[in-house]
Amino acid sequence: MGVVLHTRAMRRYSYWESELPPEVPPPSELPARVDVLIVGAGFMGRWLAWFLSKLSNPPRTLVIERDRFSYGASTRNAGFLTCGQASEMLADAAEVGIDRVLETFLLRRKGIALVRGEFPGLELDECGSTDYDEVTQQTRELVTALNRAAGEEVYSVRTAQLGDDVRPVVFNRADAGVHPVRLLRALQDGVAAEYAFGVKLLRIGDGTATLATASTQHELRYSRAFVCVNAFAGELDASSPVQPGRGQVIVTSPVQTQTDQTLGYLNHGYDYFRFVDGRLLLGGGRHIFRAAESTRELEGTPAVRDYLQQLAQSIVGNSHWQIDHHWAGIMGFIGGSHLGGSPRRSVDASTEYVAGFGGMGVALAPVYAQQIAQELK
Repeated sequence: MGVVLHTRAMRRYSYWESELPPEVPPPSELPARVDVLIVGAGFMGRWLAWFLSKLSNPPRTLVIERDRFSYGASTRNAGFLTCGQASEMLADAAEVGIDRVLETFLLRRKGIALVRGEFPGLELDECGSTDYDEVTQQTRELVTALNRAAGEEVYSVRTAQLGDDVRPVVFNRADAGVHPVRLLRALQDGVAAEYAFGVKLLRIGDGTATLATASTQHELRYSRAFVCVNAFAGELDASSPVQPGRGQVIVTSPVQTQTDQTLGYLNHGYDYFRFVDGRLLLGGGRHIFRAAESTRELEGTPAVRDYLQQLAQSIVGNSHWQIDHHWAGIMGFIGGSHLGGSPRRSVDASTEYVAGFGGMGVALAPVYAQQIAQELK
């Protein structure tokens, strides 16, 4: 059922974390002052360190991370590099309007282009994605608007197989699968930024941070600080608008299936799947168990696993498999909404939170990181 990882809290390895590098002990010394302090070594923190290191006069940058590599969603997601799917965006448009949906779609496309451009040798599963929800007239109108905004045909309506069922679907040719740990390692390798693992932030503000390792506390001065802890922002700032949402994931034993081998979405994107190493990787259920999943607790629940197991049977088209791995990751939603607002929030002249990507951080983090780096150059 997956390997249990003993760190600061009991949790399970994700499928991707089996490739983590050896654990690095906390540093014996930390600097007294840095130009830029980054809190959190997930996608946002690492992308920001990456782009800062590419400036002509890179600032002295320290990235601290309380865990051995990364903690929240960055190593524990489904590995989707996506600009969005139709039924999810229709639901968002009903809440925030089509203009906001199109703006976010274009930002996500830019983020995907940054991943490909910065790491041309990174292995991606160029499979595209399939939205299996009902194709309505509204869906077709949205597809037309998205393609017009992109300036090319990204989305198309075609037929696809899901288990034993063949149905009309919306296909997105731009999406790909990514191994998140390999991308995170690539972001860290070869940059001038210093990384310190096993270091926890206790207090921050007005140019001073109090840090702690298992054995000591340390005061550090900074010119600018960016707190990139996504769903865990509320642990450091009680006024944070970011609300947590747990996403539980299972990976089956190898399967035999007629289902199309793309990224897949069901139920307005709340359920999502892909095939990895001949196995089905499936996440979701948060819309069914919303109250229970509004948590920062990383240990999953039998109720969601049962839901995912039943859903997996319809996706695969048979039950000749078992669950080999399961884990959970924690997403951050501003105001609890998928498109709740900008993840950037300044708390003083030198300190900014960059948190709350609504489950879109793999694609959006590089865009915001590049923007911040350009502001600091």
